[in-house]
Amino acid sequence: MTQEEKLQRLLEMQEHPERYTEEEIRQLMTDEECRQLYEQMVRATDAIFSEKVTAKETTAIAPQRRWIQVAAAFIGVLMLSGIAYAAIHIISNVGGNMKSPTQEARVSIQQPQRQNQATEEITDSIPQTRIFENVPLDEMVSELASYYNKVADVQNAQAHDLRLYYKWELKDKIEDVMDDLNHFDHVNLVLEDDKLIVKP
Repeated sequence: MTQEEKLQRLLEMQEHPERYTEEEIRQLMTDEECRQLYEQMVRATDAIFSEKVTAKETTAIAPQRRWIQVAAAFIGVLMLSGIAYAAIHIISNVGGNMKSPTQEARVSIQQPQRQNQATEEITDSIPQTRIFENVPLDEMVSELASYYNKVADVQNAQAHDLRLYYKWELKDKIEDVMDDLNHFDHVNLVLEDDKLIVKP
Protein backbone atom coordinates (compact mmCIF):
# COMPACT_ATOMS: atom_id res chain seq x y z
CA MET A 1 0.00 0.00 0.00
CA THR A 2 1.48 3.39 -0.98
CA GLN A 3 1.75 6.32 1.39
CA GLU A 4 -1.11 8.08 -0.42
CA GLU A 5 -3.37 5.05 -0.01
CA LYS A 6 -2.47 4.78 3.67
CA LEU A 7 -3.20 8.46 4.22
CA GLN A 8 -6.53 8.16 2.44
CA ARG A 9 -7.42 5.10 4.51
CA LEU A 10 -6.54 6.93 7.75
CA LEU A 11 -8.72 9.88 6.76
CA GLU A 12 -11.61 7.62 5.85
CA MET A 13 -11.17 5.70 9.11
CA GLN A 14 -11.27 8.97 11.04
CA GLU A 15 -14.39 10.21 9.25
CA HIS A 16 -16.25 6.87 9.19
CA PRO A 17 -14.99 4.65 12.01
CA GLU A 18 -18.19 2.59 11.83
CA ARG A 19 -17.01 1.10 8.53
CA TYR A 20 -13.96 -0.53 10.14
CA THR A 21 -13.65 -3.36 12.61
CA GLU A 22 -11.34 -3.09 15.59
CA GLU A 23 -9.06 -5.63 13.94
CA GLU A 24 -8.73 -3.51 10.76
CA ILE A 25 -7.98 -0.40 12.83
CA ARG A 26 -5.41 -2.32 14.88
CA GLN A 27 -3.72 -3.65 11.73
CA LEU A 28 -3.59 -0.18 10.22
CA MET A 29 -2.13 1.33 13.36
CA THR A 30 0.54 -1.42 13.69
CA ASP A 31 2.03 -0.20 10.41
CA GLU A 32 4.87 2.19 11.34
CA GLU A 33 4.25 4.52 8.41
CA CYS A 34 0.51 4.72 9.17
CA ARG A 35 1.23 5.49 12.81
CA GLN A 36 3.64 8.29 11.83
CA LEU A 37 1.08 9.76 9.43
CA TYR A 38 -1.59 9.63 12.13
CA GLU A 39 0.72 11.34 14.65
CA GLN A 40 1.50 14.07 12.12
CA MET A 41 -2.22 14.64 11.58
CA VAL A 42 -2.82 14.89 15.34
CA ARG A 43 0.14 17.27 15.82
CA ALA A 44 -1.03 19.47 12.98
CA THR A 45 -4.53 19.60 14.47
CA ASP A 46 -3.15 20.43 17.91
CA ALA A 47 -0.86 23.12 16.51
CA ILE A 48 -3.72 24.81 14.67
CA PHE A 49 -6.42 24.63 17.30
CA SER A 50 -4.85 24.19 20.70
CA GLU A 51 -4.34 27.12 22.96
CA LYS A 52 -1.81 27.24 25.71
CA VAL A 53 -4.01 27.13 28.73
CA THR A 54 -2.77 26.78 32.26
CA ALA A 55 -4.24 24.22 34.61
CA LYS A 56 -6.17 26.95 36.47
CA GLU A 57 -7.79 28.26 33.29
CA THR A 58 -8.74 24.74 32.22
CA THR A 59 -10.76 24.13 35.36
CA ALA A 60 -12.38 27.55 35.10
CA ILE A 61 -13.61 27.07 31.49
CA ALA A 62 -17.35 26.77 31.29
CA PRO A 63 -18.88 23.61 29.71
CA GLN A 64 -20.10 25.63 26.72
CA ARG A 65 -16.61 26.84 25.94
CA ARG A 66 -15.29 23.26 26.07
CA TRP A 67 -17.96 22.24 23.59
CA ILE A 68 -16.82 25.05 21.25
CA GLN A 69 -13.21 23.87 21.51
CA VAL A 70 -14.24 20.29 20.70
CA ALA A 71 -16.24 21.54 17.71
CA ALA A 72 -13.28 23.65 16.54
CA ALA A 73 -10.95 20.67 16.86
CA PHE A 74 -13.39 18.52 14.87
CA ILE A 75 -13.63 21.18 12.15
CA GLY A 76 -9.83 21.35 12.12
CA VAL A 77 -9.59 17.61 11.59
CA LEU A 78 -12.11 17.84 8.75
CA MET A 79 -10.12 20.69 7.18
CA LEU A 80 -6.92 18.67 7.40
CA SER A 81 -8.73 15.72 5.88
CA GLY A 82 -9.86 17.88 2.98
CA ILE A 83 -6.38 19.30 2.46
CA ALA A 84 -4.85 15.82 2.56
CA TYR A 85 -7.50 14.51 0.16
CA ALA A 86 -6.81 17.39 -2.25
CA ALA A 87 -3.06 16.75 -1.99
CA ILE A 88 -3.57 13.09 -2.84
CA HIS A 89 -5.58 14.00 -5.93
CA ILE A 90 -3.05 16.61 -7.04
CA ILE A 91 -0.20 14.12 -6.62
CA SER A 92 -2.11 11.38 -8.43
CA ASN A 93 -2.98 13.75 -11.31
CA VAL A 94 0.62 14.93 -11.64
CA GLY A 95 1.84 11.34 -11.41
CA GLY A 96 -0.82 10.30 -13.94
CA ASN A 97 0.80 12.46 -16.62
CA MET A 98 4.05 10.53 -16.31
CA LYS A 99 4.02 7.41 -18.46
CA SER A 100 4.68 4.09 -16.85
CA PRO A 101 6.38 1.31 -18.87
CA THR A 102 3.00 -0.34 -19.49
CA GLN A 103 1.53 2.93 -20.80
CA GLU A 104 4.54 3.35 -23.11
CA ALA A 105 3.96 -0.19 -24.35
CA ARG A 106 0.31 0.67 -25.04
CA VAL A 107 1.41 3.72 -27.01
CA SER A 108 3.85 1.67 -29.07
CA ILE A 109 1.16 -0.92 -29.74
CA GLN A 110 -1.34 1.72 -30.81
CA GLN A 111 1.01 3.31 -33.34
CA PRO A 112 1.18 0.27 -35.65
CA GLN A 113 -2.60 0.07 -35.53
CA ARG A 114 -2.76 3.64 -36.85
CA GLN A 115 -0.35 2.63 -39.62
CA ASN A 116 -2.58 -0.36 -40.42
CA GLN A 117 -5.58 1.97 -40.65
CA ALA A 118 -3.66 4.18 -43.07
CA THR A 119 -2.73 1.09 -45.12
CA GLU A 120 -6.37 0.00 -45.17
CA GLU A 121 -7.43 3.46 -46.38
CA ILE A 122 -4.83 3.30 -49.17
CA THR A 123 -5.95 -0.24 -50.05
CA ASP A 124 -9.57 0.93 -50.16
CA SER A 125 -8.63 3.59 -52.72
CA ILE A 126 -6.97 0.95 -54.97
CA PRO A 127 -9.44 -0.54 -57.47
CA GLN A 128 -10.58 -4.00 -56.41
CA THR A 129 -11.68 -4.96 -59.92
CA ARG A 130 -9.63 -5.51 -63.09
CA ILE A 131 -11.40 -5.54 -66.41
CA PHE A 132 -9.78 -7.40 -69.28
CA GLU A 133 -11.11 -6.01 -72.58
CA ASN A 134 -10.15 -7.82 -75.75
CA VAL A 135 -7.02 -9.20 -74.03
CA PRO A 136 -5.24 -12.31 -75.32
CA LEU A 137 -5.71 -15.34 -73.06
CA ASP A 138 -1.96 -15.89 -72.58
CA GLU A 139 -1.47 -12.30 -71.30
CA MET A 140 -4.48 -12.64 -69.01
CA VAL A 141 -3.18 -15.92 -67.55
CA SER A 142 0.29 -14.39 -67.03
CA GLU A 143 -1.22 -11.52 -65.04
CA LEU A 144 -3.44 -13.86 -63.00
CA ALA A 145 -0.54 -16.22 -62.26
CA SER A 146 1.64 -13.31 -61.15
CA TYR A 147 -1.09 -11.96 -58.83
CA TYR A 148 -1.68 -15.38 -57.17
CA ASN A 149 2.08 -16.17 -56.98
CA LYS A 150 1.88 -18.96 -59.54
CA VAL A 151 3.86 -19.71 -62.69
CA ALA A 152 2.03 -19.33 -66.00
CA ASP A 153 2.45 -22.33 -68.32
CA VAL A 154 0.78 -21.80 -71.70
CA GLN A 155 0.61 -25.15 -73.52
CA ASN A 156 -2.08 -24.05 -76.00
CA ALA A 157 -0.64 -22.50 -79.17
CA GLN A 158 -3.90 -20.65 -79.90
CA ALA A 159 -3.95 -18.88 -76.49
CA HIS A 160 -2.53 -15.66 -77.97
CA ASP A 161 -5.18 -15.53 -80.69
CA LEU A 162 -8.04 -16.09 -78.24
CA ARG A 163 -9.17 -12.70 -76.92
CA LEU A 164 -11.57 -12.33 -74.00
CA TYR A 165 -13.61 -9.84 -72.05
CA TYR A 166 -13.53 -10.65 -68.31
CA LYS A 167 -14.27 -8.72 -65.13
CA TRP A 168 -11.88 -10.00 -62.44
CA GLU A 169 -12.60 -9.33 -58.77
CA LEU A 170 -9.20 -9.26 -57.06
CA LYS A 171 -10.65 -10.63 -53.84
CA ASP A 172 -11.76 -13.86 -55.58
CA LYS A 173 -9.80 -17.09 -55.12
CA ILE A 174 -7.82 -18.41 -58.05
CA GLU A 175 -10.08 -21.50 -58.22
CA ASP A 176 -13.18 -19.29 -58.65
CA VAL A 177 -11.50 -17.27 -61.39
CA MET A 178 -10.47 -20.48 -63.18
CA ASP A 179 -14.05 -21.80 -63.00
CA ASP A 180 -15.35 -18.57 -64.54
CA LEU A 181 -12.79 -18.60 -67.36
CA ASN A 182 -13.30 -22.31 -68.08
CA HIS A 183 -16.91 -21.47 -69.07
CA PHE A 184 -15.56 -19.73 -72.18
CA ASP A 185 -15.22 -21.79 -75.35
CA HIS A 186 -11.70 -23.07 -76.09
CA VAL A 187 -10.44 -22.19 -72.55
CA ASN A 188 -9.11 -24.99 -70.38
CA LEU A 189 -7.25 -23.79 -67.26
CA VAL A 190 -5.75 -26.21 -64.74
CA LEU A 191 -3.93 -25.59 -61.47
CA GLU A 192 -1.12 -28.01 -60.67
CA ASP A 193 1.13 -27.30 -57.68
CA ASP A 194 2.39 -23.74 -58.27
CA LYS A 195 1.54 -23.67 -62.00
CA LEU A 196 -1.45 -22.15 -63.75
CA ILE A 197 -1.61 -24.15 -66.99
CA VAL A 198 -3.47 -23.31 -70.21
CA LYS A 199 -4.19 -26.73 -71.69
CA PRO A 200 -4.89 -27.26 -75.40
